[in-house]
Amino acid sequence: MSKNIVIFKGVQNGILIMLDSLATFEDIEIALLEKVKNAKSFFQDANISITFKGRDLDEDEEAKLLKIISQESGLDISFVNNIPTINIAEEVPPTPSVTNLEQSNPMFQNYILDSKNNITHFHRGSIRSGQKIEFNGSVVIIGDINPGGQIVAEGNVVVLGKLKGVIHAGCKGDKNCFISALHMIPSQLIIGDCLAYFPNDIKRNIMPEYAYVKDNQIFVEQLIK
Repeated sequence: MSKNIVIFKGVQNGILIMLDSLATFEDIEIALLEKVKNAKSFFQDANISITFKGRDLDEDEEAKLLKIISQESGLDISFVNNIPTINIAEEVPPTPSVTNLEQSNPMFQNYILDSKNNITHFHRGSIRSGQKIEFNGSVVIIGDINPGGQIVAEGNVVVLGKLKGVIHAGCKGDKNCFISALHMIPSQLIIGDCLAYFPNDIKRNIMPEYAYVKDNQIFVEQLIK
């Protein structure tokens, strides 16, 4: 197997991982696992950013690569950026800093890997009617979820805006998950297999709240009292 399928480079604020666009994803997984095992000293920082370059990765592929890096290196990954496919031989640019990362990529989305290997997906922008996000971790929406919008997550769901759609946290049966929003006026909340409806004619005060399960029922409380 070619040694150039996966290449590590140290850049400002993190590590750039260049991926061969012609290799199969299975070969990339094998090469990455071998590289990380043989280069643990490369991942010495406790908190670091990762940038993938050279290959377009979908969410599942990116999550698999992050899990390999985290499990084999013990690294706490703070930010991940996926640069669209380009010539792998091109000059490597510096990794964007945390302060300008969002400005450098208007469609900015990133992931955080916690100590339990649960991945958090950040979505910048509101969720429109008919739009649905499904993710095998937690989800943070930086925007509103409009009526008809839907989020389905294996972990928690946090909405930094108005929650008017349908949210399913802990979609694989985890009742320990929670749902939080700055203004919670959903049509439906589901945590694990517990369901709660919110009638449209009920007016609710604008305040940060969170929903959780207790005794197989969903309760909603103020986030800050």
